[in-house]
Amino acid sequence: MMRAAGGNWLVPLADLSLILFIVTGGALNASLGRPEGAAPAEGVAAAIHVDVPGAPPLEEMLADHAISEGERLTVLGYYAQGDRTDVAQRAERLADEAIAAGIEPRVIVQPAAETLVIARFAHDADPGLARGLQVIEEE
Repeated sequence: MMRAAGGNWLVPLADLSLILFIVTGGALNASLGRPEGAAPAEGVAAAIHVDVPGAPPLEEMLADHAISEGERLTVLGYYAQGDRTDVAQRAERLADEAIAAGIEPRVIVQPAAETLVIARFAHDADPGLARGLQVIEEE
């Protein structure tokens, strides 16, 4: 029986690559756009704009990102205690920039351990709010 020489290193290399991928993904998820204690977003972000001093304007991301079918822009505002008004204003400013670019965003502002405002494109599921409700007209 003949064996291919040198092929034994492929399986450990694949295992190590997968471990590195998982660790890197976890680190990026923790560092890009989700403060500790905040609820996770519904879909995986295809593009993220973090609203911090010195960041490029949102319109650059909107111009550079080719929106695929089913993607939705969500502006997320996370606020620490005492920062709600500022975060809500920043989130609405980003939403206004998106509307000016022809994109209707969803805006979510919620409490978290730290303050952060981001805009993200993702294939989020339709939340289906009030789907089961029926309007009953009175005669």
